[in-house]
Amino acid sequence: MPLDFSVIEKFISDYREALTDKLLLRHERYRILVMLRDKLQVLLENFEIFEAGITSVLLNKIKKATTYKELKICHNKAVDGIAEFFLDNPTITDVHDLFRINRDAITVRVLQLVEEEMKADGFESPLTEYVWIGLGSEGRDEQTILTDQDNMIVYDTGSGRYKSGFVEQYYEIFSNKVMERLSDVGFEKCKGGVMPSNDKWRGSVQTWKKRLEDRITYENGSFEDLDIIILTDARPIKGNRKLLGEVMAPFFRLLNENKHVMKEFIKSAVLMPTAITFFGKFRVEKTGEYKDMFNIKLMGWAPLILSVRMLALSNGIYETNTLNRIRLMKEKGIIKKEMEKNLIDAYLTFVNFRIMNQIEKHKNNNDSISDMNHIRPDMLGQKAQDEMRRAMKSVEALQKYIEEVLLFGQPI
Repeated sequence: MPLDFSVIEKFISDYREALTDKLLLRHERYRILVMLRDKLQVLLENFEIFEAGITSVLLNKIKKATTYKELKICHNKAVDGIAEFFLDNPTITDVHDLFRINRDAITVRVLQLVEEEMKADGFESPLTEYVWIGLGSEGRDEQTILTDQDNMIVYDTGSGRYKSGFVEQYYEIFSNKVMERLSDVGFEKCKGGVMPSNDKWRGSVQTWKKRLEDRITYENGSFEDLDIIILTDARPIKGNRKLLGEVMAPFFRLLNENKHVMKEFIKSAVLMPTAITFFGKFRVEKTGEYKDMFNIKLMGWAPLILSVRMLALSNGIYETNTLNRIRLMKEKGIIKKEMEKNLIDAYLTFVNFRIMNQIEKHKNNNDSISDMNHIRPDMLGQKAQDEMRRAMKSVEALQKYIEEVLLFGQPI
């Protein structure tokens, strides 16, 4: 039974006449309320059983796990349990929340076990304070059925207690171990290399500050435009959160001071195409493996995420979650209520289709992330097609609004 208010709404609809009957005796009123209580009791008991299993019991197993095999079993159980929950309770925010709770716990336990491995290898572990950070959907608290590794690490140098280069060597070894262990428990390696095993996503506070200043102020160094955008979604998972704050505060200040950098990011957001043509038809692949399909991630979800991110950042909103960014922009008067509603609906539409697609592929033992986002529109019902069109048009309306507000009169 879904954990929502529909049971109450249906009950009121079924007993509307009785509820307004002023001649009902107390025993009749009591009988009606008892029926409502019984319905709610069953609903709540079922939810409590699920919640205990997917959070309390599973989290306890994760915390006590001593092997990566145990953690992989826990991860698989979490994925299957949350997928089943979604089919009964299609609430996107609950799915995001449940995955954050379980995957954060798994990540923390992996980090603890790797710290023990490092100690067994003869290192003082952890060598210095560090913070492990989630990026991408993990950073935005927007994870779904499948996940890959999008992480970075910031560490303290130890205030001169260690020889030059020793701390860097330690965290290089540590990061490579963590990458392999996360892969072992079911977190795919990032094909784009956004992992601390890549030295671009690993460094001390001072290294990070210099890296970002070099890129944003002087336009050189290893960081690229996409890397800067990815960094704006950083969320601490384990360790000293102050270390991340020491990096992010000057980072956002640099973005604010270098308007030309933000302008380029904004341009990239408004130029991202959706899967809807000028005439309202779906823009699909003409040939190849995905013929007659479109990628809902690249041509719907991604333009929305990037556009919301850029509008929020341009207005000093540093929240990472997309839905929270939208609501904060409405509260600050940046967008109107109608646009807020349309953007939230668009986000929920895109993610709902992605999750349903992922569940179907997962059932068929196809866990390739690249295959999870392709949809064949002619296989959708008319209602679903209309929902998808509305969502795409909401993204285009946001892009047009951003162009008018932030890029008006400037060639793009």
